[in-house]
Amino acid sequence: MTQEPSHTDSIAPHIARVIDECGAVVMMELDADRVEELIQRLGAALDAALGDEFTEVTVRMVLGSACTTAAKAIDHFVAALQLPYGATQGWTEFREALADRSAKAECVVVTDASQLLEYEDYDLWQDLVDNLHHDQRSGCLYRGWNTLVLVDTPHRWNEWAFRSHTAAER
Repeated sequence: MTQEPSHTDSIAPHIARVIDECGAVVMMELDADRVEELIQRLGAALDAALGDEFTEVTVRMVLGSACTTAAKAIDHFVAALQLPYGATQGWTEFREALADRSAKAECVVVTDASQLLEYEDYDLWQDLVDNLHHDQRSGCLYRGWNTLVLVDTPHRWNEWAFRSHTAAER
């Protein structure tokens, strides 16, 4: 089955935004039936735009609806990011494992992102988000980057528990 060109092209602006905001947190609205295509195309697009003969961009996916609590989130992120088993022992160990990761070119896509840590407080959500992205491409030594893409439907973002907190920060 082939896709209509206009249907396929609707993902291109989302991919361009991720490339433009490399190393940052990218929050986007996307209908649920479009998320799979975004993830499938994102790796090749990031590799073409930002990779080289020494660097291959990795795209990893985490299901936000499976990460509604800290304990669940730790297990899923440890598996998705292939962190050491010790990172599953608690929030402190998890954060240390995130900090100890070698420099990579990586993009983590959280689908159903409005449900990520929805049963926790905003500070814990912010701590997780802060530890999942960085951009250390500047300078003479390439140190990698991690982009965090939070994707959900427009309706779910409107109902998001932390919407008022993030709006106040902007």
